[in-house]
Amino acid sequence: MRLKNLVKMCGCVLASVLLIACGGGGGDAGSTPFTPPTSGGTDATASATAADLLVSLSNTSLSNSGTNTVSVTVTAVNASRVAVANVPVTISVDNNAVAVVGGSATGADGKLTATVQTGTDRSNRIVTVTATSGSISKSASFFIIGSKIDASVLQAVLAPGASGQIQYRLTDVNSNPMVGLPIVVTGPGITSASATTDANGSYAFNYVAPTTAGNLTITANAGGVTSVQTVIVQSGVGTIPAVSTPILSADVKANPSVVSVNSTSSNNRSEVRAQFLGAGNAPLANVRVRFDLNGDVNSIGGTLSSGSNVVYSDVNGLATTSYIPGARQSPTDGVTIRACYYVNDSDASAGACAASAITQLTVNSEPLAISIGTDNTISDGAGGLAYIKKYVVLVVDSAGQAKAGVQITPSIDLVSYAKGFYVNPGAWTRSTGAGGYLSASCINEDVNRNGVLETGEDVNGNLQLDPRKSDVAISMIGTGITDSSGVATLQILYPKNVATWVDYKILVTAGVSGTEGRATWSDTLGAAASEFTAETPPSFVVSPYGAGDPSRTAVEECTVAN
Repeated sequence: MRLKNLVKMCGCVLASVLLIACGGGGGDAGSTPFTPPTSGGTDATASATAADLLVSLSNTSLSNSGTNTVSVTVTAVNASRVAVANVPVTISVDNNAVAVVGGSATGADGKLTATVQTGTDRSNRIVTVTATSGSISKSASFFIIGSKIDASVLQAVLAPGASGQIQYRLTDVNSNPMVGLPIVVTGPGITSASATTDANGSYAFNYVAPTTAGNLTITANAGGVTSVQTVIVQSGVGTIPAVSTPILSADVKANPSVVSVNSTSSNNRSEVRAQFLGAGNAPLANVRVRFDLNGDVNSIGGTLSSGSNVVYSDVNGLATTSYIPGARQSPTDGVTIRACYYVNDSDASAGACAASAITQLTVNSEPLAISIGTDNTISDGAGGLAYIKKYVVLVVDSAGQAKAGVQITPSIDLVSYAKGFYVNPGAWTRSTGAGGYLSASCINEDVNRNGVLETGEDVNGNLQLDPRKSDVAISMIGTGITDSSGVATLQILYPKNVATWVDYKILVTAGVSGTEGRATWSDTLGAAASEFTAETPPSFVVSPYGAGDPSRTAVEECTVAN
């Protein structure tokens, strides 16, 4: 009897097992008709929670060129400060920036990454990145910088009630015009103006001086920057101080050096800057400058935005105007812009041009396209002490046909430099500082790229401009003229110890018979892959701009010398 009952019990158990394996008679195939008891474990797909979030940024500032980005890393940790995977995190940004987020939760390393772009707004501003998980919210901020506003006061001295004009131009970090941005100009006793910059980033503010004599301060705000100009309102002769320091350097530059004709508009123009320096490369203010076309020997024509007015150099020793071509093209360097300069008003009023500096430019009529590119290789130079990186430049006409015989002119801008050092946890990687921040990246201290150490530029206080302009050299390989395929080759050369520590931008221009094209390439100075995996420290193990201090924030690092 006992054996019979035991067999019955085993049959029931077996039937139950078979029922479960087959899914049951009334259920869907593969499903279970009941829920088995759980053992108290955590579902592998369930989200986790964090006790804290760490937000780190790759840079504390971002140029407004539109090509660079800031990398964001959010790390979720528990109460023991151990990274936690699968924590839901949202990342957001403000002030018109754009964030591209790599997911919605932390990965196996407890991190979630994103990249932040400037967006269409190129104004100087502070952008705050916020990471949120449940009730926890942490933020970090960086600066978007690079906007500049130049002002040319066409009448530095005005009679009461007389008309005056100030010409403004708003540009980004690469001196490209910032188009369509709001500009507000105000001043006591004059009618304020709210407008937008034109296709050249320019705006001409016309006003009528107050009827009361005195100094008139006119303030313009655009792109997150401010320009303050002072006009003397009085009857009779002006009282702007004469230049008492000898003018040791007078230099004029036009950008771009090749500009297209204007058939029906005045949108195409070249910005002309004259800079005046004294002893010790000190900028000289109040130099009187009158720009002209130096007789226009080729009869190309065009106009200068300053007309026949005298322009006064500002505190940086700069006097500016714009050359606006007409409908006629020129030979190469066929237009000469002359800056006649004076130390006082009486000499300027006399009209003679006793002292001058010139620059030349080309007016073109046919579009020309130019591209620049490279590969993934790098080679040694200078006997193994330097790296060489090569680039190919391709020039075609408006029909896409290769243009032979085109002269290529290269230049390089060192956008920013970094501090820090490398460690080897298996491969050489850049060390992070306190809170997981990457080593500091600092914007080039030479704000106007004139190679002159000016007041306020030596941010880190080491009595020089960083990065040094001589840290990277650019040159054409061969003649610098395109071959039958429209191809020319250039290279950059830099000491190996500088590799990985400098961000750069190459600009190439091509001009022939009044035709010009421009192309750029932005990158970080590279190094050979073998240096990152070698047992010995790489050539660039410590930044030549300073190893930094892990206890400092990235912002603090840019203001100290080491």
